Amino acid sequence: MSRKLSAGLITSLTGRRQIVADLVEIHLSTAVYLTNSFIDLSYDSDTAPDTGANNYTAQGQFLALGNVDESRDLRVGSMTLAFTAVDFTTLAYVLNNDYIDRRVVLYRAVLSDDYTIDSTKVFQYFDGRIKEFAISESPTSAMLSLSVGSQFADYEKLSGRRTNSDSQQRFFANDVGFEFAPQIQTDIKWGRT
Repeated sequence: MSRKLSAGLITSLTGRRQIVADLVEIHLSTAVYLTNSFIDLSYDSDTAPDTGANNYTAQGQFLALGNVDESRDLRVGSMTLAFTAVDFTTLAYVLNNDYIDRRVVLYRAVLSDDYTIDSTKVFQYFDGRIKEFAISESPTSAMLSLSVGSQFADYEKLSGRRTNSDSQQRFFANDVGFEFAPQIQTDIKWGRT
C-alpha cells in the first residue's frame, strides 16, 4: 500500500530515537479511541466519526497488534487486536454494542520529545472491519481478541440461500419444498417469458 509520508515523518523515522504510539479507532455506536502509549494522546483523524480532536486513552489494557502484511498483490488483509479481559471495561465494548462489521482504523504516530502528536508525523496503516471476537482465559489472565479484516476479508465467502432442501430447512425446519429440486432437468424461467 503506497503512502504519502510527510517530510517531517520521514525525518523522524531516520533519526536515532523514535517515540512511537499506535492509535486505534473503533467505530462502535459511541466511538472508542485507544492507544498503547503510556499517556493519553490527542489527535484529530480524518476517519473519526465525529469532528475535532479525540482523546486516545492509554488504559493499559491494549496488549498487542497483529502483523499487517502488505504487498502489491491483491490479498485479503486481516489482523488481530489483543486486549486484556481481566477488567470488564474493554470487554463491555463488544458485549454491549453491535460489533460485527464495525470499522477499525489504526494509526502509527511518531511522538515529539514532549510526548505530543504532530499531525504531520502520523500515518494510517490499517482500515478494516471487525469480523469476530474471542475470549481466552486461564487461572491468571484473560484476553479479548478482535479479529479485524479489510473490506475484502469475506471476498470468497458464499452467502445467501441455495435452492436445495438443506438450505431451505435451515430457515423453515419442516418445509420440503426443495426436496426434489436437484431432479429438475430444465431451466426454470422466472418472470415474463
